[in-house]
Amino acid sequence: MPAEGVLTADALGDPATFTGGVPHALFARLRRERPVAWVDAGFWAVTRHADISAASRDTALFSSQAQGAFLHDVPGGRRMLVDLDGDRHRDLRRVLTPLFTPRAVGGLRESVRAHARRLVEAVVGAGEVDVVADLAAELPLLVLCDLLGVPAADRALMLRWSNALVGFDDPRFGGAPEAQRAVAGLYRYAVDLAEDQRRRGRDDLVGRMASALSVGDFCALLLLLVVAGNETTRHLIGNGLHVLAAHPAERDRLVADPGLTSSAVAELVRWITPISQFRRTATRDCVLADQPVRRGDRVVLYFASANRDETVVAEPDRLDLGRTPNPHLAFGAGPHYCLGAHLAALEVTVLLDELRPHLRGFEPLAEPTRLASTFVNGVTRFPARFR
Repeated sequence: MPAEGVLTADALGDPATFTGGVPHALFARLRRERPVAWVDAGFWAVTRHADISAASRDTALFSSQAQGAFLHDVPGGRRMLVDLDGDRHRDLRRVLTPLFTPRAVGGLRESVRAHARRLVEAVVGAGEVDVVADLAAELPLLVLCDLLGVPAADRALMLRWSNALVGFDDPRFGGAPEAQRAVAGLYRYAVDLAEDQRRRGRDDLVGRMASALSVGDFCALLLLLVVAGNETTRHLIGNGLHVLAAHPAERDRLVADPGLTSSAVAELVRWITPISQFRRTATRDCVLADQPVRRGDRVVLYFASANRDETVVAEPDRLDLGRTPNPHLAFGAGPHYCLGAHLAALEVTVLLDELRPHLRGFEPLAEPTRLASTFVNGVTRFPARFR
């Protein structure tokens, strides 16, 4: 693969482009020269904060539902919340919204802290660890199992299904065939959960969802929860520890000032941007950033680029854990703003609090292995130790 400095817009269609990290130099060049650039894989790449924010809010013009929200067709897609617009999107979202408000999420703080404390104690005393397998993947999966009321032992299933679905670009995870098998397995699991709700009348997240939705909609929402409920947090944690180790002055600033945690989490979210992009489809001929776009054209919104837009973020390539305000778009904007944003922020906040006494002793033993994905800024393995 060519060095990042000589990449062209067409590289954005190749998952291998992202195995070395997000191509920020390419995004910066596109923002300056071609903020809406054609990619030979068959889509327009939108890279400026203002254009991405506007397109995210105008779902009538830039539709998720017309062709789906993923750059490539994903098994199990087209029924998930992220793939819907209008009344259908609003009605399904209404089922979940009360369960993910700041107040509702705040009620999970102590259980999240208990999980985080046990995990931190284990990795700190273990010598060499894999940050991904032993910490970053474990915390969100434990929380997800609590939310769904399923046995903690089933988190291995959730992890395998989630890896296959998000890693559909990466042959190391089996590609599209393995993703299709994951969808089938998860749907069978969802049907069993719905049956359990009918037998026991469960008054929890699963029970409320199963009571309010058809079996098909329930399966699609559970699929979204399994993926979105752990992928964002997992990659925030894995990437976040790597970022802090690479910026020791900012790490030490965080260690010294617990009051910095909230802004630090927002800055890590901006810096990492776990979900790199989502796709939209133009529903009519239009002009976006002086670029004519035809009805039916695919338009891909690169949040990873928006979060380094120098016209909105001062010194965007400088990590500043005290940055306020922080107008990042890592959780999207408009009707599709991430429902789980508060939960992801809570999990990372609590984990940083538990890790704070040990952060100066965190030592990477190798560079993280990254997911070959145009969609997720993912880390699949990260060997390290706590001295």
